[in-house]
Amino acid sequence: APMASAPSVPAVTAPAPIAPPPTAPAAATPARKAVGARELRRQQTRETIVDAAAELFAERGFDQVSVLEIAQRAGVVEKTVFNHFPVKEGLVFESDPPMRAALIEAVRRRPLGRSVASAAGGFVVAAIGQLGSPAAIDAVAEMARVVRGSRTLMVREREILGTLTDALAEQIRLETRAPDGDLEPWLAAHAVLGLYAALLELARDRALAGTPGPVMAEELQAAGRRGLALLERGLAGYAPAR
Repeated sequence: APMASAPSVPAVTAPAPIAPPPTAPAAATPARKAVGARELRRQQTRETIVDAAAELFAERGFDQVSVLEIAQRAGVVEKTVFNHFPVKEGLVFESDPPMRAALIEAVRRRPLGRSVASAAGGFVVAAIGQLGSPAAIDAVAEMARVVRGSRTLMVREREILGTLTDALAEQIRLETRAPDGDLEPWLAAHAVLGLYAALLELARDRALAGTPGPVMAEELQAAGRRGLALLERGLAGYAPAR
């Protein structure tokens, strides 16, 4: 699903190399410079492709735009688009994997004694709350028009929501040591992602209606607080400890 920017997930890194003596400047090698330049070009190309796709989808709708047309608008060959995005839907929902990772990390890193519902629900409420910022409203409205105008995208969005639910349910199952097939982890995860879906649709409805940013932000925050309170009451004692 088109996601708000998720909190950053700490990267797992290798141990730091031994620093050179103070008299030896830590200059990058030509090989490292080349790798850095290639990665920068790759990222710039990816951003150009995403921007070109967004323009075309806004102009004509997702289903009426081909990958070849996106490539031509971006100034690249069609194969380059597929190298970055194996499926066209990925151009719309590219934030899905980072969102999924950040959601699971929010559950893993929650304070001792805090329930899964509180941690995961708090994460999605904070993420959706960002959609009410003045800088985001136009993008939310445009995304709503693109997604709701394409059956393909609506189906894909439901699949992504299902994947998020499954990932959260599996994390809960592992923490509670529930047996495979146990219903409770899935029910808890479904409740959390149900709140996410409801808030996302509310944000889209308000953005399409031209609701002013401050009003929209306040409504999202209020709805999020009510939904989170309901989750916390209903699931307060479920999987509280890590």
